[in-house]
Amino acid sequence: MMNAVVKWVGEGVTFECTTPEGVKFLLAGPAEMNNGKVLGPKPIEILLHAVAACTSVDIVTMLKARGAKISAYEVVVNGERGTVAPKPMEKINLLYNIKGKGMTSEMIEVVLKTAFEVESGVANTYKSDITWSFNLIEE
Repeated sequence: MMNAVVKWVGEGVTFECTTPEGVKFLLAGPAEMNNGKVLGPKPIEILLHAVAACTSVDIVTMLKARGAKISAYEVVVNGERGTVAPKPMEKINLLYNIKGKGMTSEMIEVVLKTAFEVESGVANTYKSDITWSFNLIEE
């Protein structure tokens, strides 16, 4: 089981997030909800980064295992949100720019397909069963 802790920092809509290993980072709502300040990435933006990073862990690992010598690697992600609340991501496109030696287009295609269909937990998360509960602590 994995866990995460998210705490409101006490102003605007900014939250301190803590990983199971104790790494802390901020997530925030849009600037207009934080006195005009960008105080951290928005959660929906992190979704795009998470898909790119999760698939990249698998892609880089699989390419290296096949003898690839990667000299540069970048993923450009574009997401398209719905227009009706809750405005979920309806489309996500990832462009993988991979530079190096010892790779073929066919190899990269097989690796990408495996990363998306078999390996990436983030890319496959919407297949998950999501439940919720709450505790109200009155003062």
